[in-house]
Amino acid sequence: MTSTSEVSATQINAFAKMLDRVDLTPETLAKTFKDVGESPEKLRALLNLWFTPWFKPKFTADRDYAVAWLRDVEFLGHADHPPGQLPYRMFDIETGNLVEFPAIGVRGQYCMLSHRWKGVELTLSYIKEARKKELERSRETPAAEKSATRSHGKKSDVELVLEQCRLDLEEQESLIAELVSGHDESGEEGTKVDVGHLLDRRLKARAAEDNLGWAKDGEAQARSKLRFAQMEQRVFSNMFDEMQEQVDEKMHDHLGDAGRAKGNLQSSIDDVGTEVVREVQAELKKAEANLKDAKDTRDAVLEDIAYFQQHRHLRDALDELVSRLQRWKSAIKLDRAIQEADRIFKTKLFQHREKCYLWTDTCCIDKANGGELSESLSLMGDWYADAEYTLVQLDTPYSEADAVTDWDRFVAEKDGKGGIPETQSNLQVFGDIRGYDPEWSTRAWTLQELVMSKTTFYTNSSWAPLSRPVEDLGYFYYLIPFIALYTEGDTKNIYRYPNTAIQGFWSPGVLEEILVGTKGLSDLEYSHWLKTIQSPFENNSIPNGNSSEALRVKIAQQLIVLLAFLGVKIPGNLIKETATSEMARAVFLASAELTAEDNTSHDKRGLLIRLQERLPEPDLTRLPTSLSEQETQEELAQHAVNFVLQCLVAETEELVVADREYIADFGRVQQLTTWQEGTERTGFSASSVLEISGKRKATVATDRAYALMGVLGVRFPTFSAEGYAKALARLLDEVVIARNDVSVFNWTGMEMGSPIRGRSMYPSSHTAYGNPDDRGKRYNLLLFERVQDKVQDVVATYRGVIQTLRAAIDVLKERERKDLPFEWIDRIVQLILSHSFRELRPQQEGFGKIVGYVREYCRKERERLAKENEAKERREQENAAKMTETGTPPPDKGFALLKKTAMPSVTSMSSLSASSLLGSKSSASSKKDEEDKSAPGKKGSKFGLGKSVKAPSFGFSKKGGSSTQEPEPTVTEVPVTPESQAATDLVDATPDPPPPYEEVEAPPAQPSWQSYYDEVMEYLSIPSSDRASRALPADVQSIQFELDGDQKHPAKSTTTHYGSQAGKRALENGRQGGGLDTTISPNPIIVNNSGIEALFDIQRIVVTMIDPDKLRRQIAKAAGPHDIISGWCSVSTGFARVVTSFACERHVLECELDVVKSVEARVLREQDKDASERRGARLLKTLSVTNAKANKKIPDGEGQENGEKTTDEDTAPQPAHSEDGDSGNTEEERRVSRMIEFIQEPQLELVAGEWVLARFSGVPAANWFLCHLELGASSPGVLYGRRIAAGAIDFRDSTPEPGLVGAWQTYMERKKRKMCYILDDYLLSRTTAREGEEKLKEGSNLARQGLDMAVKGLRAPVLERAAAAEGVEGEGDSKDQGKESGDESDAEGDGEDVLGKVLAQGKLAAKALGEYTVLTVAEKLFEMRADHLDKTLATAVLKRTPKNLRTAVENLDENKSFLPAMFHSSTRVHMF
Repeated sequence: MTSTSEVSATQINAFAKMLDRVDLTPETLAKTFKDVGESPEKLRALLNLWFTPWFKPKFTADRDYAVAWLRDVEFLGHADHPPGQLPYRMFDIETGNLVEFPAIGVRGQYCMLSHRWKGVELTLSYIKEARKKELERSRETPAAEKSATRSHGKKSDVELVLEQCRLDLEEQESLIAELVSGHDESGEEGTKVDVGHLLDRRLKARAAEDNLGWAKDGEAQARSKLRFAQMEQRVFSNMFDEMQEQVDEKMHDHLGDAGRAKGNLQSSIDDVGTEVVREVQAELKKAEANLKDAKDTRDAVLEDIAYFQQHRHLRDALDELVSRLQRWKSAIKLDRAIQEADRIFKTKLFQHREKCYLWTDTCCIDKANGGELSESLSLMGDWYADAEYTLVQLDTPYSEADAVTDWDRFVAEKDGKGGIPETQSNLQVFGDIRGYDPEWSTRAWTLQELVMSKTTFYTNSSWAPLSRPVEDLGYFYYLIPFIALYTEGDTKNIYRYPNTAIQGFWSPGVLEEILVGTKGLSDLEYSHWLKTIQSPFENNSIPNGNSSEALRVKIAQQLIVLLAFLGVKIPGNLIKETATSEMARAVFLASAELTAEDNTSHDKRGLLIRLQERLPEPDLTRLPTSLSEQETQEELAQHAVNFVLQCLVAETEELVVADREYIADFGRVQQLTTWQEGTERTGFSASSVLEISGKRKATVATDRAYALMGVLGVRFPTFSAEGYAKALARLLDEVVIARNDVSVFNWTGMEMGSPIRGRSMYPSSHTAYGNPDDRGKRYNLLLFERVQDKVQDVVATYRGVIQTLRAAIDVLKERERKDLPFEWIDRIVQLILSHSFRELRPQQEGFGKIVGYVREYCRKERERLAKENEAKERREQENAAKMTETGTPPPDKGFALLKKTAMPSVTSMSSLSASSLLGSKSSASSKKDEEDKSAPGKKGSKFGLGKSVKAPSFGFSKKGGSSTQEPEPTVTEVPVTPESQAATDLVDATPDPPPPYEEVEAPPAQPSWQSYYDEVMEYLSIPSSDRASRALPADVQSIQFELDGDQKHPAKSTTTHYGSQAGKRALENGRQGGGLDTTISPNPIIVNNSGIEALFDIQRIVVTMIDPDKLRRQIAKAAGPHDIISGWCSVSTGFARVVTSFACERHVLECELDVVKSVEARVLREQDKDASERRGARLLKTLSVTNAKANKKIPDGEGQENGEKTTDEDTAPQPAHSEDGDSGNTEEERRVSRMIEFIQEPQLELVAGEWVLARFSGVPAANWFLCHLELGASSPGVLYGRRIAAGAIDFRDSTPEPGLVGAWQTYMERKKRKMCYILDDYLLSRTTAREGEEKLKEGSNLARQGLDMAVKGLRAPVLERAAAAEGVEGEGDSKDQGKESGDESDAEGDGEDVLGKVLAQGKLAAKALGEYTVLTVAEKLFEMRADHLDKTLATAVLKRTPKNLRTAVENLDENKSFLPAMFHSSTRVHMF
């Protein structure tokens, strides 16, 4: 016979040959596995041997490679790119003239103006016209006046425009007066016409007519919206009632009528979706109120309306006056903007340039030139990004009624009254902006103007600056976040210690002392900053008295000037990707210049020396020892500059980020988190930008798309006549082509489908992103909450019962506890096993309290025993210490063991020998026993149990002690002498053992639960209907047994929801990288005029149309195949479903209705099989199972999986076992399994013609969308698709399939039954332990009696001889010998009687101990089986569930979301 080692060697050799082969084929692997053996354990062992490394890797800590040394610095070189196209014209701030081709660069710098357009604005053509008219007037002016004009200088363009606007207003005033005089026949000649009064009447009349028209449109839209919402409510209510009925049916089966009553929460048509309808009704009421007010206002001015309709020329003249007033106000705006820009350039920290310019979009673009206009719109984002700053005017909202006030101001100025006081400014300080909600934040173009700018300065409606201290940083405001990126890498600065406080290190006085000696640097370009920082806030008010912020900014200004004088020239256009390299270059050049040996750097070197004197003591040990003197000086200079940069960041970074967050709040760009950090101005997630833009307005519709080119980083020529939808499609095309950003496809809305051919993937409006009017999502949330409420009721009952069973199992696992009311637990198990969840629902709290009381009792017992053991150990240590001091050896136990009131354990009894009883032992037998004990080959059991079998859980020990095996008593052998024999005979007189062997304190005579035993058993014995009203004992009732089911809605899995603010922030932060939240597709996307082709994940679904008859009626009424039809449907992945609205062409919907009908017949209802065929199949399977059971007798309790008990369900006829795991499944499980099999169709060609879910492959942040899939014809392997405009499809708020809920309920029923069986096994183990305990007591008592008999029988003659020897000492030998011989004969007779009694008693004891041994093994077997079932509980129960439902059932049990997971990945589809 082959040995095991030889077989193992053969297998290893065969496996080694397999590893040596390079061409491993399936046949080779199969043959090798056959040689190795089909045992999974052997194969696993060999694989572990294969993958175990032959060497032990050694891990070392990574070195800190932080940039600290100048010689380690490398920087990125600059490519010599030609400069981009600059603005064609700007206003020279110094002269006020509009100049073409301004000198931007070394000689000049510029800023931008951002404002709210108000009606007619100043244009380039008007400026040219003003120049022309001024020239004509100058030609007509007499020579004397020309000479006076030259002495005052030539007028600027701004002055010319203001003068021309005044002349135009005077001309229009004269025209109006002439028209009024001609119409007013009753008026006297020469009477002055009140133009202001006429203007007020005209504006009120026009506003009344306009408001009435808008109010009528609004009321009509609100009414239509209400009708549509009510229709949706009825449709949705029908579907909701259907799903509720399904859930209620399941609840009734498990929870009874109480569950149905609780689940039936307002399911009537009037209540479902009332929140949505109520909101629309509120909108309608508001629209009706607006209409009523508009009618009343119109009625009040009917006379004026009629008057101006009769006098059309006067009406037109007044309308023209309004336009000229708006233009005049625009000219004033331009003049004030130039003045404010000049102030900012001169008082803030901006570089000194020869020229400073201002650009405004109103009159710096020749709108008559289409090419220039298109180029300007495309490049405007770049112009804002390159500007030094942007000046923002937060004006009042636009209103034509302002023209009356403007006219009054003009008249006062013309009459030389100095102008009337301006209206109250809308804002007083910068902190008021957030509560004001400026209209500037709602305009489309201002989004780009805010985000692309380096820094912004704000003024109110009166052009008063809204200052804050941080703006005095000048152009460094934009650089601070990038400097922070650089200083983060400088972790080894020799001037900075771990406990060095960077913020507040400098004081203004110290820095001023350093800068005082810069007289030799006064000719540098930054010398003008010295005057600027002397009083940084002399022209500004510190908002809210924030003096600490002002102090930090002042210190930062001084540090900026210090860096400038040290020669640190930081580039003005840093970006996040190259900021560190650019900063390293600037520091390197400055450090090299400061330590150079030339005369030009002496003054700078002196400044560096003064700086280093004020710095902390450097830690020169951080410098490399191999540096030369020159290199050391360079390193010291670099560390000094870096320390100053760190101080600058510490003083300003927090202020800058807080300021940007505040601006983002009132500017409505909160989604752009990286912009708030200051590190990015472009390249944001497209969906975030589009969502922000969707809430903004534009005068020209196409501007909503054109205004995003700069923020999204794309460029394309503009063409206003193309229309809004086309402009948006071209914008999204450029985003996909340039960046592969698929977030542009994350839109929703059934009415948002693009009308552009080949662009079904795009929406028709910005509002599709973050669509607030997507009622489908709200209905899904409503349905999810309602159905989830019902499901959670079932979940609460299930989990409460399961938790009660789990607590009972934990109690029974505590084997040390003997005195427990096992009858309570046994009764509870029987009740749970025999009752349904419906019946257990009102009783589970009582059961939980009973089990909780037993568990609390066990806890208290553990605490008590722990304290006793601790006290015992402490006493033993004290006694051992005393004996060590006195030298007293531990006493021999001997017969004292027999005197104990408690029985010794079996192990201790087996150690007692005759020598321990009689006081002597033969040396031969002792040696033999030692040999037997030390023999390694001998085992303790004939059956191989040996030492591996643990001591039984019910073994005896000392009072109150644990069940662990106590050590064997020490037996001391002494020579047998008369003295020792006499001492042994007097063992009864031996006193009690010394303190080390004292007994511990005995436990209470009666457990605390004993007083409640009968009352609780009575509670468990009464009918279930009466148990809910019956009270438990007070101590039991007071137990707080919290059930998992008490939590109404357990927390769902933490997955990022991209519709939430947190999801948007995560999406924005991860858009560029390869993280989980990126929106950049790693796969190529092809965009052409016929569509978009890319790799998609395709998920097959089960679509159910809501009200299909209505859809078919709409199809019948459609005029053509391309008519758009809308409706509602539910989308199911087999595990979960969502409801969504949709809109598609007629032919697409018609095809899907046929698919839906087929799926319902073949999958959901299984109507493809003949009824007789199904009945025959079931009968055949039943007969096969019955015959199998008849041919093979199955013993009771056997043949069940994992030891399950035989129940009615198990003994009922079951279908024959099939490979798909469908044996014994319920109808719900089979229906869901059919759905899963349908969805898991491996051939996508068979899915063509259906609606499916699709998303871009490899992009976690890409959303699923609905599309119609078709077979492609252009190239093999490519499918065609057409996106269907639909509402949000988010399975995070989905509702589980009713069939899946039923499968989960069946799973929980099986789990409950299995746990009851586990409890039964534990109870059997404890019952067997109790029987074994009784047998052990019986055997121990019999053994004690036999020992007593033997001791008495053997000890009596010895005592008699000792007494006789003392009484008859000195008598004759013959007499003594005769007496002794007689006594010996009598003793032999008595010994034979005693021996017989001892042997009989021993037989009884051996029998009892044998039964005890059998019970011990039985206890262990029951316990091992229960432990095995407990460990494999979930696996054993899931085996009864179909394989394709097991994961879903577990997810539902853990309350996880059901995201689509059974999709075809990376499928190439061409989307039209």
